[in-house]
Amino acid sequence: MKFSVFSLTAILLTFPLMVTAAEGEFASSGDGVDSAHLPEELIVSGYRTVSPQELDTSITLLDAATIQSTSIGNFEELVQLVPNMNFSGEGSRARYFQLRGVGEREQYEGAPNPSVGFIVDDIDLSGMGGVTSTYDLQQVDVLRGPQSARYGSSALAGIVYSQSAMPTEEFNGNFEMTGGSEDTYAVGAAVGGSLSNSLNGRFSIFNYTDNGFRNNDFLNRDDTNKRDELTLRGKLSWDIANDWVVLFSGLYADFDNNYDAWTVTNTDNTQSDNPGKDSQKTTAGSIRITGGLTEAFNLVSITSLAHSEVDFGYDGDWGNEDFWLTYGNYQYDYIYTNPRDHDTLSQEFRLVSTPQGRLFNGTSDWVLGVSWQSLDEDNSISSVGFYSDVGEEDFCNPACFTDRQINSDFNSDTYAVFSSIDSSLTDKLTLSVGLRYEYWEADYSDIWMDINYPGPPNNQTCDVIELNCKPDESLWGGHLAFSYDWTVDQRAYVRIARGFKAGGFNPSLAALQGGGTNLGPEFLAYDDETLWNYELGLKGAWLQGDLIMDIAVFYMDRQDAQLSQSYQQVPFDPDSFVFVTYNGDADVYGLEISSVWQFANDWQLHGSLGLLESEINSSAQTNAVSPNAVGRNLAHAPAYTLNLGVTYRNAYGYFSRLDVTAVDEFYFDISNNQKSDTYEIVNLRFGKEWENWSVEAWGRNIFDEDYATRGFYFGNEPPNFTDTLYTKFGDPRIVGATLHYRY
Repeated sequence: MKFSVFSLTAILLTFPLMVTAAEGEFASSGDGVDSAHLPEELIVSGYRTVSPQELDTSITLLDAATIQSTSIGNFEELVQLVPNMNFSGEGSRARYFQLRGVGEREQYEGAPNPSVGFIVDDIDLSGMGGVTSTYDLQQVDVLRGPQSARYGSSALAGIVYSQSAMPTEEFNGNFEMTGGSEDTYAVGAAVGGSLSNSLNGRFSIFNYTDNGFRNNDFLNRDDTNKRDELTLRGKLSWDIANDWVVLFSGLYADFDNNYDAWTVTNTDNTQSDNPGKDSQKTTAGSIRITGGLTEAFNLVSITSLAHSEVDFGYDGDWGNEDFWLTYGNYQYDYIYTNPRDHDTLSQEFRLVSTPQGRLFNGTSDWVLGVSWQSLDEDNSISSVGFYSDVGEEDFCNPACFTDRQINSDFNSDTYAVFSSIDSSLTDKLTLSVGLRYEYWEADYSDIWMDINYPGPPNNQTCDVIELNCKPDESLWGGHLAFSYDWTVDQRAYVRIARGFKAGGFNPSLAALQGGGTNLGPEFLAYDDETLWNYELGLKGAWLQGDLIMDIAVFYMDRQDAQLSQSYQQVPFDPDSFVFVTYNGDADVYGLEISSVWQFANDWQLHGSLGLLESEINSSAQTNAVSPNAVGRNLAHAPAYTLNLGVTYRNAYGYFSRLDVTAVDEFYFDISNNQKSDTYEIVNLRFGKEWENWSVEAWGRNIFDEDYATRGFYFGNEPPNFTDTLYTKFGDPRIVGATLHYRY
């Protein structure tokens, strides 16, 4: 199956390019094709807006039409369109993403350290991405590979930048209503237009619900895993005077989601007597000010802030009293809760050259800027419960109790200076250089109370009762790229980029140093990571503009790679683990292809293919912590990700879209060798549109494929608590209909 999917897709995606190459499309700029069919979208995530063809990095741009035709509410539904992108389905919504095999899978300790940046309307929501509704989005940019010159340490693996619809002078709006199986309902409305001669605004509201696709047999309910998600967005564009513009963006998201997704039987029928929550309230905003200070350069000021309240918790044993009695004479009950507050505040100033301010005889655009960001997270963890095997193993007689309370506070400040220059060396050859320096300082403290593991750790800097760590680091990164215009419509580039990410520490390992852990104090802290990315790409239009294609090959060298895992489980406790991040080494290389081919008047073929090969190399720390991982792939890094689709749209308003997604198996974690299964998902939409109205029927995962989005390997079943693979499945088949009205 792997070979057939792989080979067929590669042929379908590359065949038009091979044909055009044979026809001599690279002859000269004078032989360039008509560029009328080139996409008009502009990348909004960089220093200045450019087209995707002009950007010398691997990128996927999802426009409003694509977003609307491939999702019903949340960004995680768009991941399948991005080559070499995956997500961790650990909670009710994906908060953690992986690009090219690099990225976090969860956060169980209070020291956030993201590898994939997630920005919405200039607001940093890295690690909070689950609140990203797709309604009324204008576009999403996904840039793969280090983007450290622009976004610093939070873009080690890449960046996801979402922009909601912009205000316009013309009064317009839209309304949509959706109903579907599994109690799926959604309603959204957006309106915008001119408020005065100098002020334009836009406001949108969207609410999405479903039952969560789980049945709780013990409580006889089908809503213990439900989603109820509200998103409000607002924008004001104020044209002050003399080309000075202020853009205000606001976001309020209230995701009141339950969480009851795991079972020891790996089915959709849960047994929990204390279902959990995975809710999130985010209030955020940004102010972008742009204008000309002189004829030579413009000033861009971006201020953003975000406050998120996350309430995460679950039934720790996934069962109930009657359920566990079927295993024997056992009493077993655990509850895990983890509320946290997450705050970010940032300020950036940058000077951007105008055409009159270009350097070196008008050949070079430049950027110079400074930024500051503060992150604060208050984190509370409570794990309580008991286990008793009276009359059986007699290990816990009368009972083994757990009462672990952890309150932590993490604060970091990042100061940065950055610059970039894009210089035309010849009519066809362009040089791009970017550089960023960051100074990062953090302050972490916690109070750790555990009835089972008192006593000081075996180190001199941290205390088990009050852990205090104050690291600081100087970091730098950037890129060097050459682009060559083969013709007016085709461009090749070569890029070298250096990404970086600050180091950190392991709170649970520090607290449990006296509790039987096998790792010494040398593992309490880990160093910063450096990622070197080498990339060669080709992008442009062929076949008189009917074929748009991007191709990139890359190699990434992760030096002092921050590899994270659960290292040790506390006996007879399903919620208590020692988590360890350590410095190893890893290599990643692969291929990314995205293409859109208008092969007939009414028909369009589109697809993406990501090929990925990763390897964890032998090192002293890897050999000590994860010896079984040496020589194998990174976690959540499938060897291929594939999306192949076809769209039909005729002059009478009838339309349809079919998407087939295939994902290879991947390791769930570094600490074990458990894998997901390869899977294929089929999505379908069809409908009819009129001047202002459209109606469509749709189905997601129409063949009801079972596929895992997260897996854990540990002991959760008495009496032996044998390590077992437990998986969480993605959404099952959902069918429904959507009504749209635009004006």
